[in-house]
Amino acid sequence: MRKICEIYDRILGYITNAAAAVAGLAGLATAFIIFYEIIARSVFHSPTVWAMEYATYLLILAGFFGMSYTMRKDGHIFVDFLYSRFSSSVRKVLDTLTGILSIFAVYVCMTESTNYMMMSKNMGIVSPSLLRFPLWIPQTFMVIGFTLLFLEIVNHLLKVWFVSEKED
Repeated sequence: MRKICEIYDRILGYITNAAAAVAGLAGLATAFIIFYEIIARSVFHSPTVWAMEYATYLLILAGFFGMSYTMRKDGHIFVDFLYSRFSSSVRKVLDTLTGILSIFAVYVCMTESTNYMMMSKNMGIVSPSLLRFPLWIPQTFMVIGFTLLFLEIVNHLLKVWFVSEKED
């Protein structure tokens, strides 16, 4: 089972790192778009119609694609002043309980965002701006982000139960 967990971790690591790279590029693109908008507005007195909307979509992409990478790197908020004092068996139980609760919460977010995205696609819902951008596209970023986060939480639980035994 440990070997399967390691293969799963390696494959998911490639996908998560790729998502993190895309998130970083989206953040960089957002910065350039906002910079362009500032120059266009203040220097040339010609604001764009698209900058704020596209910057928002790119920030959505960056945030949701970055969640799984943050989970992989144990970067989410964590209160460890008591946790670190517990024995490894108590920590394993706590990790399992919080992992199961997290899986449930993220599963609900994943399925509901999928339903929302599919409804937007089927109904042809677009942004209420001049661009009329199809909203299912940025909503897909949510679905992908929640799915990757779900898989990373499963990965964390697999490490707690099958990989960390070797380290103890």
